[in-house]
Amino acid sequence: MNALIFFRIVLVIILVVSIDLIIKLNRAFKIDKRVSRYSIDSITLEDNTIVELLSKKFNRFLNKFRGKFNKVGLLNNQSLKYNKYVTVGETKQLIDFIIIKLFVGLCFVSLVIISFSIQGRLISFIGLMISFIIGYYLYDIYLYINNKRKLKRIKNDMLRAVIVMNNAFKAGKSVLQAVEIVSNDLPKPISTEFKRIYQDLVFGLSSDVAFNRFAKRINLDEAKYLSSSLTILNRTGGNIVAVFNSIEKTLFDKKKLEEDLKNSTQASNLIVKVLMGIPFVFIIIIYALSPTYFDPLFESSLGYLLIFIMIFMFSIYVYLLNKIMKVKV
Repeated sequence: MNALIFFRIVLVIILVVSIDLIIKLNRAFKIDKRVSRYSIDSITLEDNTIVELLSKKFNRFLNKFRGKFNKVGLLNNQSLKYNKYVTVGETKQLIDFIIIKLFVGLCFVSLVIISFSIQGRLISFIGLMISFIIGYYLYDIYLYINNKRKLKRIKNDMLRAVIVMNNAFKAGKSVLQAVEIVSNDLPKPISTEFKRIYQDLVFGLSSDVAFNRFAKRINLDEAKYLSSSLTILNRTGGNIVAVFNSIEKTLFDKKKLEEDLKNSTQASNLIVKVLMGIPFVFIIIIYALSPTYFDPLFESSLGYLLIFIMIFMFSIYVYLLNKIMKVKV
C-alpha cells in the first residue's frame, strides 16, 4: 500500500512538472516570436522550437485522418459549431476539432486503463464508456475556457481599437484603412478579429454588415455598441469623428465603472472561489486519511453512476454560486 501511494505521488509530480514545462515552453515561444521582429534572423537553416516540432508532427497526424473523417456527414455537421474557434491565417480545419476530441478521448481511456492496471483491477465496459465521454468533452472545456480568455482580452483592447480608429478618422483615413491600422498595430486576439473585418470589407461588404458580423462573433456589449453606432451612422449620415468621440468616451466611462465595481466586489469573488474549492479540499483530506475510502466508487457500475451524479450536482452548485454570490462587472 505504501509503495502504491508513493507511485501515485510520483505520477502526480511528473504530471505537474510536465504541465509546468509545457507552459514555460509555450511562453518562451511567444516571447521569441515577439522579439524576433526586432532581431536579426539566425543564420542556421532550420531553427525550430520544441513547440513547433510537436505542432508539425501533430499536423501530419491530422492530415492522415482528415480525408477519412471528411467523408462522414455526421462528423462534418458536428464540426460546424467550431467555426468560431478558427482564426485568420490558421491552417486548422473544422474536422480537426472532432479528430482532436476523439484522440483526447482515447488518450483519457488509456490513462484510466493504465491507472486500473497499476492497482491490479479491471475496469468495466460502462466505466470505459464514461471515461471516453469525459475525455471526449475535455477538449470542449479547454476551448471554452480559452475562448473566454480571448474574449476578455478583446474586451480590454476594445477601447484601444476605438481610439486608434478615431485617430485614423481624424487623419482623414477611410473605414477600411482604419480597420487595417488596428489589425496591424494592436496585439492578438483583437488584431485577428479586425483582420476578419478587413477581409469582409475587401470582399465588398458594407462597414455596418462587417461590424455586425464581428459583434455576433464575439458577443460583447462593446462590439454591439460599436456595430449599432456604425449602422445608424450609415443610414442617417453624420460626422464619423464625432460619433467615434462619443463611442470612445462611452467605452472609457464603462471601463472605469467596471474597474471601480471590480475593486468593490473582490470580497464576494473571493468567497465564491473558497466555496468552490472546499469540496476538493475535503476530498484530498479524506483520501490522505484513508486512501481506500473512494475505492467502492470505481468497482461497480453504480459507483460510476454516483460519480456522474456528483459531478452533475457540483456543476449545478458552481452555477448557483456564481449566480447568487458573484457580481458580474
